[in-house]
Formats: sequence, C-alpha cells, structure tokens
Amino acid sequence: MSNSFWGELPLEEDRKVRHLSIGNLHIWYQRRKDEIWIDHRYEGDAALPENGEPPDDLEWSRWAVSAPSRTLHLSPAFPDLPVVVASEYPLKITPGTTIEIYTRIPVWVRITLGAGGHQLIELPTIRLSKTWFGTPLEGELCYWSTTLARRSLEEVRFKPHVANCPIRISNGAEEDLDFDKICFRVERLKIFDMDGQLWSDEARISYQGAELNSDIVVSGRLPEDMPKGVLLAEPRRPVQRSLATRTFRKIIDHNTYFGR
Repeated sequence: MSNSFWGELPLEEDRKVRHLSIGNLHIWYQRRKDEIWIDHRYEGDAALPENGEPPDDLEWSRWAVSAPSRTLHLSPAFPDLPVVVASEYPLKITPGTTIEIYTRIPVWVRITLGAGGHQLIELPTIRLSKTWFGTPLEGELCYWSTTLARRSLEEVRFKPHVANCPIRISNGAEEDLDFDKICFRVERLKIFDMDGQLWSDEARISYQGAELNSDIVVSGRLPEDMPKGVLLAEPRRPVQRSLATRTFRKIIDHNTYFGR
C-alpha cells in the first residue's frame, strides 16, 4: 500500500495521546489497558490547537475490547449518501455521444481493530453539506460536492483524502442531454490505491431521456487504460453491477426545502 496514511497503525498501551490529520479532520487516540479512546475535531472548530496538540476539552469515545488489538486499521470509505456533483461548465451531450468525465470525492476514514476487524468509527475527512435531489414529492437526500466534474484531471493537484472517480456518460436518447449536475451514487463503488492516489472503479451511465431512469453499470475495476491498482475498500453498499435510477434531474437545496 503506497499511500502512507492508510493501513496499520500501532496501538501501544502507554496512555500516550497520538494525533492524525487528513483533509480537515484531526483525530486523537490512545489505548488504556483494555480500552481504546478516540476523539476528533475539524479545522474551523473552536479551540483547535496548532501542531496537533490535543484540545483541553476532548470528549473521548471509549471502546472496551476483550482482546485489545495491537494495531488499528485505517481504510478509506465513500460517503454514506449519494453525492451531487456539478460540471465545471454546462455541457450539451448530443444523441449517440459518449463522454468521459472525472470527479473527485472526499472520502471518510474507517477505523477498525486491525485489518478486517470490528469497526469502531467512521469520520468524514471533509464535512459536506446536504441537498435534496429531485422534486418535493420524489427524490433523495444527498451530499453536495465541493469539487467539480471535469473532462480531464490534468493540472489537478493530488490530495490524499480525495478519490478520483472516472465516469462514462452515454446519451442514448433522441434529444440533447443538458449536463450540469449529476447524482453520483458513490456508495456502490470500490476504492483502489494507484501509485499513492485513491481511485474508484469506473461508472458507466446511459441516459435514456428526461422522463426515464438512467442505466448505471459499476465496472468493478479501474478504466482499461490504467494499471490494476490495489484494492483498499469494497463498496459501502454492494448491489448488482447494473441498476436503473434517476441521475440527471433538477435539485432542491436541502436547507430551503426543509426550512432550515
């Protein structure tokens, strides 16, 4: 595993408070006999000291374990809801045309007792706002992405807490597809390590028309022109590789719709 943040983390029984940070997330942890203590904060929170020093008001979450592991295991996970991603610019996709785009999704940190062990906690590396995808009568709650869907990842700086996601969109309808936003169901994707960068498997979306569901196929592997990569995480919500659902539709801001 070439991405140094992910993997095994020694857990010594010395009561020493240790610190990790990735994205906007700061984690402190320690082991006390048969207990594991973890707390976290985000950049921008009040009273967050510099240089990883623990805040004075840490509120530990504590887990008692029968056979304390000597390691914690950190693995990436996609968010627990679909993510609405905006295009870097509005684009009309003509009938019969297929395009490739890339979006970049901030991952969550999943902490378990050793590799494949009991899950203790999951934490977003970036706190995303929520939005409503659909109409007031039909839709679903999603996160709103802070990054854009791009035609190319050239000149985009690598970030260890962000997964690059290749998407292929085909317009199988007899009308133009106005592409400005997409509901991206990331919970069905795997995460790979490719030369130290996080990548998802390729998603292929076939647009059938404004009043019809889009067919989505999750490939289960990286695009054919890329090396194989190392699998870091299975899908959060494994399903059949093909499904039909709404992907292109107007969205309603969650705060406006729910009066917050």
